[in-house]
Amino acid sequence: MILSFTAIDKQAQIRDFSWWFSNLEFALDVLNSVSLKGQRIIKAELIDNGQHTQLSVDAFDGEWCSKPIQQLENDWRQLLHEPVRTQAAHT
Repeated sequence: MILSFTAIDKQAQIRDFSWWFSNLEFALDVLNSVSLKGQRIIKAELIDNGQHTQLSVDAFDGEWCSKPIQQLENDWRQLLHEPVRTQAAHT
């Protein structure tokens, strides 16, 4: 996937960036890192298999998101491995 974004740096210079990432969490952390360094992200999109997904720039406030996303993934994996318990129909 490609992360493409535009940011304004501390000197009010507009800069365009594009990087290829294999991991969504890492790409999102890059955007948070840019924000944490005082740059303002004004446009961001993910491009994957020809699909363009615009990202909400307000979501990138400098807080890392990879750990919460990984925890959510681990929780889902654990739940998916648990057998489904159904109640027998009462007649």
